[in-house]
Amino acid sequence: MDMEKVVLNDEELSSIQGGTQLPYEIKSGDTLGELAKKYHCTVEQLCQWNNIKNADQISVGQKLVIKF
Repeated sequence: MDMEKVVLNDEELSSIQGGTQLPYEIKSGDTLGELAKKYHCTVEQLCQWNNIKNADQISVGQKLVIKF
């Protein structure tokens, strides 16, 4: 799966069953706050799921897992 082409609208997001994991690759300009809002989770959850110690230190190309 090409991780840069994964784009879900709100309807698709709401139809995903619990326990699903979505891979995501950080792009230039991304913030965990914006991603949390987009994927209906918290920054804290993103950090926990991806073992991120400092939410302000993410890198372009870094791979994340978003859980539903």
